[in-house]
Amino acid sequence: MRKKIITIASLCVAGMLLCACGTKNNKVETQTQTQQQTESEAATLADGEYTANVTLEGGSGRATVDSEAKVKVTDGQAYATIVWSSTHYDYMLVDDQKYENENEGGNSTFTFPIAGVPCKMDVVGDTTAMSTPHEIDYTLTFSFPEDVSFNDLDCTGHMELAYADQFQIDTYGNYKLITIVDNGRFLLVPAGVAVPTGLPSDVVALQQPLTNVYLVSSAVMDLVCEIDGLSNVKYTALKEKDWYVQKAADAMKSGDLIYAGKYSAPDYELLLAGGCKFAVENTMISHNPEVKEKLEELGMKVFVERSSYEKHPLGRLEWIKLFGVLFGKEQQAKAYFDAQVERVKPILEKENTGKTVAFFAVSSDGTITVRKTNDYVASMIGLAGGNYSLGGYTDGEKNALSTMKMQMEDFYAAEKDADILIYNGTIEGELKTVDELIKKNSLFADFKAVKNGQVYTTGSNFYQQSTGTCDFIEDLNKILTGDADTSYRFLKKIE
Repeated sequence: MRKKIITIASLCVAGMLLCACGTKNNKVETQTQTQQQTESEAATLADGEYTANVTLEGGSGRATVDSEAKVKVTDGQAYATIVWSSTHYDYMLVDDQKYENENEGGNSTFTFPIAGVPCKMDVVGDTTAMSTPHEIDYTLTFSFPEDVSFNDLDCTGHMELAYADQFQIDTYGNYKLITIVDNGRFLLVPAGVAVPTGLPSDVVALQQPLTNVYLVSSAVMDLVCEIDGLSNVKYTALKEKDWYVQKAADAMKSGDLIYAGKYSAPDYELLLAGGCKFAVENTMISHNPEVKEKLEELGMKVFVERSSYEKHPLGRLEWIKLFGVLFGKEQQAKAYFDAQVERVKPILEKENTGKTVAFFAVSSDGTITVRKTNDYVASMIGLAGGNYSLGGYTDGEKNALSTMKMQMEDFYAAEKDADILIYNGTIEGELKTVDELIKKNSLFADFKAVKNGQVYTTGSNFYQQSTGTCDFIEDLNKILTGDADTSYRFLKKIE
């Protein structure tokens, strides 16, 4: 009988132990699942710097961390910097990786990767405050404030712009306020961050990530492609055959980029069905204000870019920084722009050659289309070391257009002695031969540049190649200076 009781008791104890073990394992499993779930819910933040709330659980409760932590995102990976209330933490363990104190002599400071914001994670902090170093388990929770008033935000910085003057970007904590000349203000709200209350009526909130974008302005597509932002764009106002940006053409061929109608007649139903919430237009939309109104009425935010209004050609190129901010590629955009400026810096430091350059196209009606003297093309010619003057000819019409029409007789009088002729191949197509130019008008045979074999053409891609700004400047500088290297990247010499 006693033996039987002992056996039963043993079985009960074993059962209890198994239950306890199961409970512990379940608890660990539940914690792991919760942490994984929290991490999976963490917002994917665009590259940049943020401020997040942070709370600390665990330990004796005496140690705390500053409840605003700096979060920096680089190439999609977020890194948090936390500051302890104590000077005694010499290292932390995060995901089994050891991180040393960065602030010797001051409050212990650590930088380590996190899943994003919001997120909750278990860490270990080693304190030397006791007689012997001691590792303590903690839980850190990162989050953004839920209730933010726009009126409580202070400007904490400005994007430095070297040449562009048609936009500005100001930082307000976790937000960026984008101001476009004559086309409104936009508050960029990072993923997972609450839209502030009390926004002024002229400020439009843009919640990241910006996806399924309807990009109408073809002039900035290559800027978007250069920073790998094409995945954010789903709709375009050009058909595949009209693209000179290869990545855009390829995306249309694969079906990743879809034609949604031209700027004046978009396919509203297609855009709505595809979840489009953001459209990038150029100033041509001003001719069809009802389209902009309709897009906004349907819940789409309309952004009108003005890169073509930049007087400095590098200002036009600098719009890549704005699209870098919009699509979470700020660092890539800055790196690209800085590299381009560095390329042409030696040219910009050279003295002007004194040679004159004509930039034009012959329209189907026989008139000559030229750029105005205050246009970015004229500036590019100046930066390359040439002069663009149109012989003093000025446009009688006062309008915002960057081009103007001239009669052939007026163009002949202004440019017959120009040292170099550059044909704009974007209007009626690029030239193949000089004879083709003379067929358009026999007066071209008398031009100095034609007689001296100094006739060049841009490709049909000129307007769509904002990233070709420095290529154009370098090519033209070679021509102006008589450089022996005739391997032009952008211009083509025609015979």
